[in-house]
Amino acid sequence: MKKLILPILFILILIGCSIPDNIGLPSWTVPISLILLNDTFDAEAIAEEVGSFQANGDTLQFYEIISESQYFGDIEIEDTEVHSTSFTCGEIVPPDIGLLNGQPVSVIPDYPNITIPFDITKDFEPFDEYEQIKFVSGNLNLTITNNTIFWLGDAPTGVPLTVQILDDNSVLLVEELIFENVAPLGSATGVISLADSLIGNNITIRLIGEGDITDDSTAIIDTTAIGQLDIQITDIQAEYVVNAQIPSQQIELISGYQDIDLTQPEIVEEDSFMFNGNSSIVFTIESPIPMVASFELIAKRDTTEISLEHYEGDPINLDVEQGISQIEFSSDEYNINQMLQIIPDGFEYSMDPFIGDGTIIPYLSFDDSVSIDFEVIADIQIYTFEEDGIWIIPLEDGEINIEVQDTEAFEPKMFDAYNSGRIRFKYWNSSGMELGFDLLVSDDSTNVFTEIYNFEEPDTNLVQMFRVPLFEETSGDNFKQFELNVLQDELSFFISDSVFTIPRIHIYSTGENAWTGGLTVQAELIIEVNISDALINEEEE
Repeated sequence: MKKLILPILFILILIGCSIPDNIGLPSWTVPISLILLNDTFDAEAIAEEVGSFQANGDTLQFYEIISESQYFGDIEIEDTEVHSTSFTCGEIVPPDIGLLNGQPVSVIPDYPNITIPFDITKDFEPFDEYEQIKFVSGNLNLTITNNTIFWLGDAPTGVPLTVQILDDNSVLLVEELIFENVAPLGSATGVISLADSLIGNNITIRLIGEGDITDDSTAIIDTTAIGQLDIQITDIQAEYVVNAQIPSQQIELISGYQDIDLTQPEIVEEDSFMFNGNSSIVFTIESPIPMVASFELIAKRDTTEISLEHYEGDPINLDVEQGISQIEFSSDEYNINQMLQIIPDGFEYSMDPFIGDGTIIPYLSFDDSVSIDFEVIADIQIYTFEEDGIWIIPLEDGEINIEVQDTEAFEPKMFDAYNSGRIRFKYWNSSGMELGFDLLVSDDSTNVFTEIYNFEEPDTNLVQMFRVPLFEETSGDNFKQFELNVLQDELSFFISDSVFTIPRIHIYSTGENAWTGGLTVQAELIIEVNISDALINEEEE
């Protein structure tokens, strides 16, 4: 854990100082002032500047939203059962032949040179759970069993057997099929493609043709002999369905990786705090069909990975209703704070959805999709383990920012005339935490960068450290003050025309409060110089 965006960013600006042309001699010493800091930083400002923060009222929260959608694609429908219906010989033979029931076919006038036209029309309700299906692909398997004394179809000189599939308005649904002729006491099977057709739950199978009579002269005319039609629709893929009960099926995996905007500041002591906020992951899912999904979320930072887990080890599943559902996982039950503890660079996520739970869906199209937003929300609330809090380094665009300030007006003669010095801080701290900072100063930018991680005893040949040990909490409009003594040798770098500065922050928190409100700091460096003839003469020259 190397960096954490926390709502603390001190922009320290050193400006030049000047001495009045006529100091006068009111006393043995004269104060000289430099404004070091006058800045306000609050929760709302942080939320505006950092993409992964939001201001909830005056409380700062970590906030990241990830949005995904997934088209259902072609909907898979289970094969229908076999549906059957029958017809009798008496339905298709001419009346004069029907009168010869029970006699051999040889008594039929003009036997064997006799044919019969036929038109067999039978209704089916092939679907148990659908009103309509628009097919991407699928087949209607038709089996015709003929126990009559007549051929069904061209045998060989009549009209061939033609099969039509009609809707309940007698409109042809698919291209009619020339079927294999069915011999007396025989059967035939054919496959009719339903691709790109809209099939309702009321269809008609129509057999049209002209059949010869059997060549067995001893065959008995039986007007009760049965012919049978069996249909089954298989290999179904649907473009859309109407009033459908979708069988359970998996749709394409939803997965991805989301970078997290946690670039500043950098946390230094990796194990010195515990993320203690109220955190949650909230799913908002819009789906035209009920859905269940397993879910996996992994926080990643460099080689460290922490997966979202239930404290009791329960699997993480989403149970989504038709329409808009909202599901929340809380840090009371899940290790969300532990995931955020590593200050993740990003989240890897995957969701394995299954649609269909037996609910009747008025309409579902393959162009429909499931839309998912999941939000990771956490109060910025930490508990620091160490007595001196946690150290963080403010960054700008992910980089340590070194400020350069013009101090040309602070001349060597002032350094030589030094009597005493102090930094006076006036502050308003409603952040919910106790705050402090160091200011490193040098006349060389490389030196401040080198010593930024040296917290206890930075090399005084390279930098001068000014440490503010504590900004206590304040309330309302009340402010507090703090003074830090400054020695003469601590001002040596100000003699240069320019100085380079870097702030570093330390935070003390009991973990009881989230970051709220803000921080305003005014800081003034006050140096008293001795009045002497040398100082006056140099000023007059």
